[in-house]
Amino acid sequence: MVGALSGDPQHILLAGGGHAHAVALRRLAKQPLPAGIRLTLVSPSTHNLYSGALPGVIAGHWKADSIGVPLRPLCDAAKVQFVQDRLVSIEPDARTARLESGKQVSFDLASLDIGSGIRPLDVPDALDVIVPIRPIGPFLDRWQKTLAEIKAGSAPPSIIVVGAGLAGIEVALAIHYRLQQEGIAAPSIHLVDAGSDIAGSSSPALRRKLARAMRRAKINLILQTRIQTIQDGSVLLSSGESLETSLVVNCAGSAPHGWIGQSGLNTVEGRVEVDACLRSTSHPHIWAAGDTSYFKPKPLEPAGVFAVRAGPVIAENIGRYAQNAGLSEFHPQSDYLKLISLGDQRAVAEKFGFALEAGWLWHLKKKIDFSFLREHNLTPGH
Repeated sequence: MVGALSGDPQHILLAGGGHAHAVALRRLAKQPLPAGIRLTLVSPSTHNLYSGALPGVIAGHWKADSIGVPLRPLCDAAKVQFVQDRLVSIEPDARTARLESGKQVSFDLASLDIGSGIRPLDVPDALDVIVPIRPIGPFLDRWQKTLAEIKAGSAPPSIIVVGAGLAGIEVALAIHYRLQQEGIAAPSIHLVDAGSDIAGSSSPALRRKLARAMRRAKINLILQTRIQTIQDGSVLLSSGESLETSLVVNCAGSAPHGWIGQSGLNTVEGRVEVDACLRSTSHPHIWAAGDTSYFKPKPLEPAGVFAVRAGPVIAENIGRYAQNAGLSEFHPQSDYLKLISLGDQRAVAEKFGFALEAGWLWHLKKKIDFSFLREHNLTPGH
């Protein structure tokens, strides 16, 4: 067991290498840790793949290896121990966490930034056809395999995306663009959702822009419909329609990790309920950010921007915790600039209910995404 004994340094466990912890590590690399504190980052991967740049990989605008934030160099710079493993449970009262390897880690304080998965589809015997958009690495492996099969003519140029939120729309448009760029003249991309509208929580102006982009790309939008069964590449919908497909991409919304709800922490919708300082409302020595958390002062939609903005607060509060000082509060913005890529080198921007589509917005999104990646890539010689 690893942990803090009497007289030992206070041990802070950072569980997960998501956006919030990546930003916190970058801040900690610039400010020496106070004496009497040691930190450990536990992450199943050595790289945090930046989800905002994923549609560009799907569309073929850049390579997958260009969207990863290397975690080891960040940890080295911040003098944080890196452990490649996965957190599978936590005992808040005992202050211990269990890892996938079977190891147990003790801590004085833990911060959870483990992201979320994708809500599974209730379709029997279809795991070989359905791939969730997260984790990103396995999805990209499957996408590259399917793309090669389509190009070789051994799989039909037909793909179904489930979930007509912003992520599903971006993915559908990116897939359509990539197949056309690969010489598939008329790919069949179907976007299926059980709801009655696209991007349900977005402004009407944004929904109109996105609907227009999908019409231009001839995306087959199928609303108020679910997948019933999948057999031999044939997908039966609840409407009775049958579609041939080589792949079903699940973008049906985020789902928290199941063990969080069994941890004894206060949770809302399976996420750790936190206060204004990002502390668990039931166990203040447990912090959480990003999709792992439910922000009690003002419930937030799952969005990477809030995880990124939480990172500096976590870094500052680690220093304050070490000095036994009061913690800073997290103040998320009331609205933020949404930039949604449209597959080709165009994007839609939306803020305060106003939406605009332009090519320069795609370049702006690219600049923002890769500025973040450069800022957090501390690989020597990079």
